[in-house]
Amino acid sequence: MSWWRRWTSLLLLLSVVLSGALAKDVTKFCKCTCGQNSTIIELTKFALEHLPHASKPIDVGTLMPNVCMNCTRLLCGIAEPQLCDGAAVDEEIVPLCFQRDSLQDELIVVGFLLLVGGLLAWATIRDRVGPLADRLWNQYNNY
Repeated sequence: MSWWRRWTSLLLLLSVVLSGALAKDVTKFCKCTCGQNSTIIELTKFALEHLPHASKPIDVGTLMPNVCMNCTRLLCGIAEPQLCDGAAVDEEIVPLCFQRDSLQDELIVVGFLLLVGGLLAWATIRDRVGPLADRLWNQYNNY
């Protein structure tokens, strides 16, 4: 097996293992909307313990294991008591749970950018490195 196949096989295996491990770290958010007003709350224990406008402290021990189940009207009302100020009387709070890009997505984008940057760098220096590589290759093969 050539070194190129070994290298690509190892890289493929490493990317599969890392993608599985990195995909688990996803930050979820709760978007609370009341009329034209809206706010976004990070659904982590630290962020919920340190809400700046909360009407009362949130007991993180009572949070559900499924993070999105914590995105409720009650949470929105506690986290932002003035959310419905200026909204119509019949408007009610609408909670929506969503997640941002995972670390796996970031890894794919960064890998793609590194690949493109490497290819551009190679295209830039190929003419200078080519003769040197040929000379070294010929010198190695002559022994």
